[in-house]
Amino acid sequence: MNSPNKSSQDELKREAAVAAAALVVDGMVVGLGTGSTAAFAIEELARRSKQGLRFVGIPTSERTAAQAAAAGIPLSTLDEHPRIDLTIDGADEVERGTLNVIKGHGGALLHEKIVAAASTRLAIIVDDSKLVDRLGAHVAVPVEVVTFGLEATRVSLQALGASVKLRAETSGEPFVTDSGNRILDCNFGEISDPATLDDNIRRCIGVVVSGLFINLAHVAFVASARGVEQMVSPRVHPNGPPILVVMGVSGSGKTTIARDLASRLGWAYKDGDALHSEANIARMAAGFPLTDADREPWLGAVAAWIDRQRAREQPGIISCSALKRAYRQVIIGDRPNVRLAYVSANPDLIAERLTARLGHFMPPSLLQSQLDTLEEPGLDEHPIVVNADPSPEQIASEIIGRLGTRGISEQGALDR
Repeated sequence: MNSPNKSSQDELKREAAVAAAALVVDGMVVGLGTGSTAAFAIEELARRSKQGLRFVGIPTSERTAAQAAAAGIPLSTLDEHPRIDLTIDGADEVERGTLNVIKGHGGALLHEKIVAAASTRLAIIVDDSKLVDRLGAHVAVPVEVVTFGLEATRVSLQALGASVKLRAETSGEPFVTDSGNRILDCNFGEISDPATLDDNIRRCIGVVVSGLFINLAHVAFVASARGVEQMVSPRVHPNGPPILVVMGVSGSGKTTIARDLASRLGWAYKDGDALHSEANIARMAAGFPLTDADREPWLGAVAAWIDRQRAREQPGIISCSALKRAYRQVIIGDRPNVRLAYVSANPDLIAERLTARLGHFMPPSLLQSQLDTLEEPGLDEHPIVVNADPSPEQIASEIIGRLGTRGISEQGALDR
């Protein structure tokens, strides 16, 4: 018999699963996750299927396939349906704000990640014990690896800073995934840059896939004693994946903030300064402010980067001074999924930072020209306005939270 605590936690999971299953409508192809929480979603979908809901399921494991088939859910494969409308799955940890997750403690890691990557939307269902401020706070990162050279792969993962343990069955035998691979559970502690860590893990020879699901989840249904809360990812925007322009005068910290955002969200990043021509850089380095004519080709290059990212249908972040409304009209204009984050700073603070900054082509003497040029964004530009006084990490957290909040207000219940 379940203990009261276990029973209570299961009931919370069930509530989150029922809320997520409500996203499924007739005609959908639905990815079916693996694990105790996903099992509740399958139960709810089976109930609705008996009531007439028409959909087809793509299971992420043999265990899930058996449960779904026994419940009468029609099943198919990724070969027949290479694009999935919605996947519902659990998670071992969910990072507040970003909705990055750790998955794989249920053992179906590779299949879960393939299905998640093939999904137009990924809904995560958890109870509130799984929410963390930083991934790795409570659980290790599962890494699926091939058996050949397993010890060499373990050494490579340890070199990244992890303590590594081979997952075993209760019998003591190594755990074997549905794909015939092994799982190395890698404890990195709290992870400040999950996107880079995921890249580094995948570069280790012998690694099949990591349990870091970065920039994949669209929504999380989190159940607690207060009920079920819907958290929307910053990547959700009604007009497609968002592009974020982080603007401010030189020295406001926009570049550091933008880089922190990119590393935490897993979005592509571009430093707008890198798009200046050599002539512009030389002019500023000599202490001469740029004219509108000087900036024109640079603004075109910034706009081109944004448009390339939009064409790829991928989110992105670019740091760019964007001082005048006319400049912002060039790079944002009528692009509906481009958002503006303005880093507002006290001139004395900026002067102090510029004086201490080394190796940048922008000299402190040009600060006044930037302040004279600056036209703060108006309410009609719908900016996210943040103050430069807190740490870049704190500012990034505020921006992430406000991006998610906008996703909720504009997207409602994620097209329910």
